[in-house]
Amino acid sequence: MAKADRRRWVVATCVALVVAAIGDAGPEIVESRSLFAGYDGPGPLIYLGVAAMVAAVRWRFMPLLAVVTGILFLVGGFSDAAFVGRLGTPTEPVHFCAGWLQMAGFAATVAFGVAAVWWHGSVPAGTAHPDERQDTEMEGPRR
Repeated sequence: MAKADRRRWVVATCVALVVAAIGDAGPEIVESRSLFAGYDGPGPLIYLGVAAMVAAVRWRFMPLLAVVTGILFLVGGFSDAAFVGRLGTPTEPVHFCAGWLQMAGFAATVAFGVAAVWWHGSVPAGTAHPDERQDTEMEGPRR
């Protein structure tokens, strides 16, 4: 896998964290009709901060920060009885959809983050193009 493919997985990881932040902050923003008045905690800011760090730092293992964040918030969400009850009963459609959007965002964050780290696309030294041989006996593409 090339570096461009790995970068796509990193971007997908960051987008999934933004989706989780929208799912977390969405109901409060809809109810208060204001971006700042419905603030209920630092969760969405944490997700956006982690997404910004993963996008800005070009280290191979940086997406693991997003993976750990996703796992921690998945476990935290599913261990809260009130949140699980909200996921199981769609009495309030906005809270129901936002809860599932948030959990889907975290699950996608974990999957995409692992993919970004696992399939890093290392190319052996001396081979600029995998379909071309780099020895002195043959020039041009492989037949």
